[in-house]
Amino acid sequence: MTQVKQQLSTMFHNGLAKGSSQWGRNAKVLVATEAFWSIPMSWVFFYRPIFLNQVIGLSEVQIGLLSTILSVSMVVSPLAGGYLADKFGRKRVFMFFDSFSWLSSIIVWHWTQNIWHALTAYVLEGLGSVVYSVWECMLVEDTMPEYRSSIYGTVSAIFNIGYLLTPLAGIIIGFYGVDAGTRMLFAISFVSMTLMFAIRQVLLKETKLGEQIIKEKRFAGLNGYKESLYVMRRNRLILVLLLTSVLGSFYYASTTYLPLFLTHENGLRLSSELAALVPTATSTSAFIVASLVVPKLSSRTSYIKILAIGYGLGCLSLLFLSLSPSGGLLIAVLSGVVLGVYTSTSFSVSRTFLTNEIEAAETRARAKILSITVTLSSLLSLPNPLLMGYLFSINPRAPFMLVSATLAVSLFMLLVATKNQYSTSRRSTG
Repeated sequence: MTQVKQQLSTMFHNGLAKGSSQWGRNAKVLVATEAFWSIPMSWVFFYRPIFLNQVIGLSEVQIGLLSTILSVSMVVSPLAGGYLADKFGRKRVFMFFDSFSWLSSIIVWHWTQNIWHALTAYVLEGLGSVVYSVWECMLVEDTMPEYRSSIYGTVSAIFNIGYLLTPLAGIIIGFYGVDAGTRMLFAISFVSMTLMFAIRQVLLKETKLGEQIIKEKRFAGLNGYKESLYVMRRNRLILVLLLTSVLGSFYYASTTYLPLFLTHENGLRLSSELAALVPTATSTSAFIVASLVVPKLSSRTSYIKILAIGYGLGCLSLLFLSLSPSGGLLIAVLSGVVLGVYTSTSFSVSRTFLTNEIEAAETRARAKILSITVTLSSLLSLPNPLLMGYLFSINPRAPFMLVSATLAVSLFMLLVATKNQYSTSRRSTG
């Protein structure tokens, strides 16, 4: 037992803990409090589609329409977030919109009885997209680029802990039923996030870059967006990461239907309790990758290699999942394990890659470039939730076949873009 503890301790210090002493103050606070959001909300995200379908009585297409409405808010809100953060400060904007959005929406979710209540909850939840780029600025600013992969890797690992604990939510659902059990999950989320926001309000500080931008005012206004677009146009990898983010939205749209696919009579026909094993399997492998692999990445080459592996394995796992026979729990779990490599790297590595590319191009444009990235990605992916709902209504396996194809395209784009860049670099130095 002592040897096992020593091995786990060594793994922790070589992985998640590596470089944590070099993180900025805000990164430490945000990471330390992340579990208050990620654990209960990962449960909510998994069981909410089942709640909407079985309790509220919404069809797959209606659920997709509600998800599309959430996506609409992500088109305009992030641009407002980038502008407001540069004008009024990162912390002030982050705390106001993040706390109001999540706490108000979760209250409405708890009392939802019909589609109009669900629509209201989605609209309120959508306001949280104002701070998507602001959260990343708070997370990475005041920390050197070489230590940012360990920050994103740790955040990803913590989020996956929530899915690892999904069977606990499954026990709650199994004991109280989908209706009362899901409402209990909403209540747990509200209490947990209230504590998180209280801690963050006390401990978070405005970043040094945020203070500088407010004083200089060059990037604080709307003209900052013009300069940010120019920076993006000059950097091929920023554009490629944007396109892969757009294609990745197909996957995130499909996650709404994964619980339904696992339990649907035309899907795998698993019970709600057994279905929870699949996200647990995904989170297990994602946690390992985020803990032991991602924190050790520090170069552009390493980012590209692990992203290529992630896209390739994600493509294969969703293909196998879509071809799984009814009752095929083992295949579904194995597919989930492989999928974890993609879910971990697609967030932590791609975001580290993007923020570091922005760092090399123009640090002061970070908030606005991240806002533009979220907005363009959301705009181009608006039809995805509704499309996934329509495909699911035709064949529950179709959405996952489509996502498998989009990941293959992402892999192709990444390899072509980096190959062209290396060829250009060699010609310029030759």
